[in-house]
Amino acid sequence: MNKSSGVSYLNTSGSQTATQDNSDQKVIRKIRQEATRDLNEMLHSMFDGIDDSFFELANNARTNNEQNRFFEAMREIRIKRKGIESDFNTTINLLFASDQVLKKKNQEAQTNNTNIDNLTLVQNEDLEEDIATSSMSSKACSNFQGPLLQFHARIGKLYGISDLSEASPPLDPKDISHAFSEACSNIDIQIKEKLIVYKQFDRYVLSSLGSILENANNTLIRLGIMPSLKTPGIRQKYAPKNEVSPSPLIKNTVPTQLNSEPEHLNTLPHLQSLLANIRTTSSHTTTSKVDTRKVQMISTQDLINMLTELQKSPSTKPQAGGHSSLIDIPTALQRSLHNSASHETKKPSFNQTDDDLINLVSMLFEFILDDYNLAPPIQALISRLQIPILKVVIKDNSFFSTSGHPARQLLNSLAKAGLGWGEQKHNNRDPLYEKIHEIVHKILNQFTGDVALFEQLNNEFKQFMKKDERKSRLVEQRTKAAGIGLIKSRQAQKSVEESINQLILATTFPIPDFITATLRNGWSRVMFLAFLKDEQEHQWINVNKVAEDLIWCLQPLKTQKHRQHWITVVPKLLKDLRSGLEDVSYKTAELDATISTIRVALTSAFKNSSFDGTEVTNNKTPSSIRLNKQAADKSAVNKQLESQDNKLDEHFADLDNMEIGTWLEFTRLNGNKYRCKLSTKLPEADCFIFVNRMGLKTIEKTRAELANDLSKKQVIILEQGLMIDRAMNAVTSTLRQKALT
Repeated sequence: MNKSSGVSYLNTSGSQTATQDNSDQKVIRKIRQEATRDLNEMLHSMFDGIDDSFFELANNARTNNEQNRFFEAMREIRIKRKGIESDFNTTINLLFASDQVLKKKNQEAQTNNTNIDNLTLVQNEDLEEDIATSSMSSKACSNFQGPLLQFHARIGKLYGISDLSEASPPLDPKDISHAFSEACSNIDIQIKEKLIVYKQFDRYVLSSLGSILENANNTLIRLGIMPSLKTPGIRQKYAPKNEVSPSPLIKNTVPTQLNSEPEHLNTLPHLQSLLANIRTTSSHTTTSKVDTRKVQMISTQDLINMLTELQKSPSTKPQAGGHSSLIDIPTALQRSLHNSASHETKKPSFNQTDDDLINLVSMLFEFILDDYNLAPPIQALISRLQIPILKVVIKDNSFFSTSGHPARQLLNSLAKAGLGWGEQKHNNRDPLYEKIHEIVHKILNQFTGDVALFEQLNNEFKQFMKKDERKSRLVEQRTKAAGIGLIKSRQAQKSVEESINQLILATTFPIPDFITATLRNGWSRVMFLAFLKDEQEHQWINVNKVAEDLIWCLQPLKTQKHRQHWITVVPKLLKDLRSGLEDVSYKTAELDATISTIRVALTSAFKNSSFDGTEVTNNKTPSSIRLNKQAADKSAVNKQLESQDNKLDEHFADLDNMEIGTWLEFTRLNGNKYRCKLSTKLPEADCFIFVNRMGLKTIEKTRAELANDLSKKQVIILEQGLMIDRAMNAVTSTLRQKALT
């Protein structure tokens, strides 16, 4: 096997191959530079995303320790960022070195087997890291199997590799994941935070690896490296329409590799192949197979002009009430073609690529108009962008595969902002609604084909939302603090009542009414404040002990030891009672009389205690009887609740996994709906606090109440993902189902 050609440090074998070797070296160097550049750009975006994630986690932390941990992780990564980027860049470059590429993969497999055999020797944290890196690299290998195989085959030819199983071609997801893991080995953060870093690497880098592979494949194809080796791939870079290679006549079968492609690879070649497969039965198709000699193909510019005229048509204006229905663009265009062809000898028609784009955009906006996550008025506004987006797609169809496309980003931004917008009365005067309305009309009136307008408006909208979110965040923080304070007050009141009731029920001798009144009306305030301060001052146990001692000292004393204890306890007890009641200003003018009365009652109980073994008459219901009755009642209630809980287990799991910031839509008894965001979860208080878009508290629910609402469909968890991504997945899924039927 000849492995002489490759990068600059590959050996050459004589002057006859020198020219070819130099050419191969230049190609490999170009591929390496482009891949390294793109990976570095993704890594920059990833670190920005990590910074935002840790800041958001710290802002929503439930404890100070948790908040400090997130801030420390954010600070540590900021400090080590340059070093990580440098080490990662160096390793990626080394992946193109001949000694690395020509290394057998079997060696790596053996190493992996050794690691598995010695799994018990690996620390838990190291094991979690290994699982995380292995999982995300395996997912990337599966997601980009087609482009990866193409690239390895083409790049292998430049290195002179005849058997890819005997080599380690560059840009393998496993190698990239390992490079990042090694670069992060010196960051000093806990495993929980490190796993968040890996998750962001998966999201920003590995999930976008397809674009790098596609660019590399396109470069190699242009240079004549195995140009006939083609499988459905993805496009991530912007490109003028004339650089796109639309599928001309695709066979009427489902590509075998398509079934193994992940849902998110919604590229035009994939979609075109699916459309071709269902073209004969699709109701959306605007062309059919006709004799090309009798057909006059409509140019792309003429199509754009027709769309402009269609956009000005009165039938495309919004309907009254803020609701809208989509324009049937394929039908409208066919009508226009029919009218224009009345005096023509040839039948006008669109080329296949334009026809596919018209159908795809129509399906995309059908999803948007049916998307339950958006209120109808917001849907109506966004749906008016159907024709401008079609113009964008006709000029640059990378919209379908490039998440960073300006038009796609703007649509996602508008939809994300509209997620928390409800349909309450007079909401059409809301600043957010008016801003979205303004942006839509600017596009309708000003868009002439330059996609930069979308980027400009998206930046403008982001600035608007940044100010709006800053205001709502401040209000939400105050709302959250007030809500937590109110819940703690309820907890304190409940704990005080339970504690006093338990002490009174546990007695075997009647307690004077004024003592009971003092405990319930006076000392309960002392206990209430102690409960709220307990985290800092630990007073709760002490004030409970005072109440317990007071009750005990009023009971009959049956032994000399009890009498001695009574003599020791009472002086301090009276002092503590006075001090506590003074602090809460309980009957200030009568405090001396109250303490004096308590002293008399205590003294009387002491004097009336007998030691002759006679039983003291107790007219109260024995506490054991009362407690048994309560236990029986409680048992019956618990059985009922347990039965309900079994039915709600699935919803309980959803609630436990629900993240702060999740949006939900509640339905009131009168049928009105309102949207709110989960602001706070307080497990210790069994409480979920929700706020509206302005940060104001809208509702408070217990875990059981919320699960019950979910089971009754009275609340719906709204999807948080990007709207266009969800729309593309839905369109692809629909086309695949039709293609298989």
